[in-house]
Amino acid sequence: MVDDLLSGRVTAFRREQGFGVITLDDGRDVKFDASACTMIPEEGAAVRLRIGPARWGGGFKALHVEPRHTSTIIVPVAPPTLDEQIAALQREHLVSALSEHVMAQLAGDGLVGRPDPALIEVLDAYYAADATHARDDGYLRFAHPIAAAGDALATVAAALPGLAVPHPDDVHSLDDLISLVNDALEAAGDTRRLYPLEAGHDWKACFLLATDRAIRLAKVLPFA
Repeated sequence: MVDDLLSGRVTAFRREQGFGVITLDDGRDVKFDASACTMIPEEGAAVRLRIGPARWGGGFKALHVEPRHTSTIIVPVAPPTLDEQIAALQREHLVSALSEHVMAQLAGDGLVGRPDPALIEVLDAYYAADATHARDDGYLRFAHPIAAAGDALATVAAALPGLAVPHPDDVHSLDDLISLVNDALEAAGDTRRLYPLEAGHDWKACFLLATDRAIRLAKVLPFA
């Protein structure tokens, strides 16, 4: 709901750690994590946000942050082609083995179901074909809605050995899982976060990425 969004401005952002502070229009300071943002955080940026109690340290944290647009002028930009998107990902050392030959194999195996598949469909087919690629790139896939919290937590535990994963009783949705895992990563001093993707299917997927890398990839990956 738009009605419950507050207004403020980014007054501090530590790009390396992936967190910062937003000062609300009423003067309150709210902590935020880059994984809660729909844009690349920049100091001085005007934003709208939804807040909730912070899990650690008291006070409030931002649950969702979006830019507060001040201009109604829209300049149309041609969307990048699938080849351009894949090339951009490979420059960031993702999907490094995804070649034209591999794409043809995926299509032949029926893993890519139409002539012009969306990027998320190609990514999921590529990682489904070789779990090693998924592990190396930090790609995690979940049933949606979560059928069994234990299964989802096992997926996280395999990707993040040694991290104190949430208790199953605390996980009622994928949003819960992502929020709790990202809180645990922050508490552990880990700069990585889970970034959910817009899948549009009966499954959901995330990338486990360092914040600075996720910021660069935000122009390519369909982050939710």
